[in-house]
Amino acid sequence: MGLDILWVILSLAGVLGLFFIMVYATKKLNSGIGYVNGNRMKVVDRISLGKDGMLVVVSVAGRLMLFGVTGQHIEKLAELDMTPEEYSERSSSPEPQTGMGFAAAFAEVIKGKTGAGKDKGDD
Repeated sequence: MGLDILWVILSLAGVLGLFFIMVYATKKLNSGIGYVNGNRMKVVDRISLGKDGMLVVVSVAGRLMLFGVTGQHIEKLAELDMTPEEYSERSSSPEPQTGMGFAAAFAEVIKGKTGAGKDKGDD
């Protein structure tokens, strides 16, 4: 009887040990997953739009692009007419009025789209 209890305790310890090893290995393996910046492609800025969506500014080969991202869909919304360096300089400016933060860049893109639509209708 005493040997059976010892066997159960050792089995339980083994199962718990395997569980903790698997949790540790999963954390180590997933640590490289996420917003990883490469040589020519980099996530410059992002903002959450609720539980499942976000807007992302991505630098691809020196050009800035605005993407809308959800759990099921990724869509390119616009290309920004500035370099990543200009975007960074404007967003890190100490004065909020002259800074080009994410919201200001997004508003500039929206203005450009609405202005482009008006120009086409005027011709």
